[in-house]
Amino acid sequence: MSTRASATAPRGTYHHGDLKAALVAEAIKLVRIEGPNHLSLREVAANCKVSPSAAYHYFPDKDSLVSAIGDYCFQELARIQEEAISKVVGNSAKAAKARLRESGRSYFQWAKKDPNLFRLMFGGFCSINKTDEADQDPAYLVLVRVLDDLLTHGVITKAARQNAELAAWPAVHGATTLIIEGHIPEEAYEAVLDTIEAALGIK
Repeated sequence: MSTRASATAPRGTYHHGDLKAALVAEAIKLVRIEGPNHLSLREVAANCKVSPSAAYHYFPDKDSLVSAIGDYCFQELARIQEEAISKVVGNSAKAAKARLRESGRSYFQWAKKDPNLFRLMFGGFCSINKTDEADQDPAYLVLVRVLDDLLTHGVITKAARQNAELAAWPAVHGATTLIIEGHIPEEAYEAVLDTIEAALGIK
């Protein structure tokens, strides 16, 4: 249930839906435009035409708002990856290999489309240090499942599968970050995916 701002709030009351969701949506909009460094909870509240106290009811500080944005971003990234790999039809070794590459490509394409949200996710603005698998971010779990699929279809060995995500994820993420920040050309990304496949023994 949403909480409405007081009728005496200086910027009016909130009349049209879920305030918490509206605050997160507005914050995402601002981060996309201005970057994560300039996010202000008061500005978000003002743009939603509610008092700061109404916003503080859901987000007591900026960090809690950033955490909500991060949760959205990780869910959205996973959704994009799921959509990409679902387009690969078949239950074969060839399809399993294609899904690995599409998971990597979609990771980069999402970051390219929303670089400031990507910076918020991985730039130290929100915590992603989770230990239990159930708490891992969903994009990471997409990679785990894709790698398991490669093992199931005999594309990689058990030895290659062991901790493979700890090698694949940093390579994909590192290349994406370097490209987004302008340090290496975008064309290098496919070569990084080739390197990951070679490291896993995929031919």
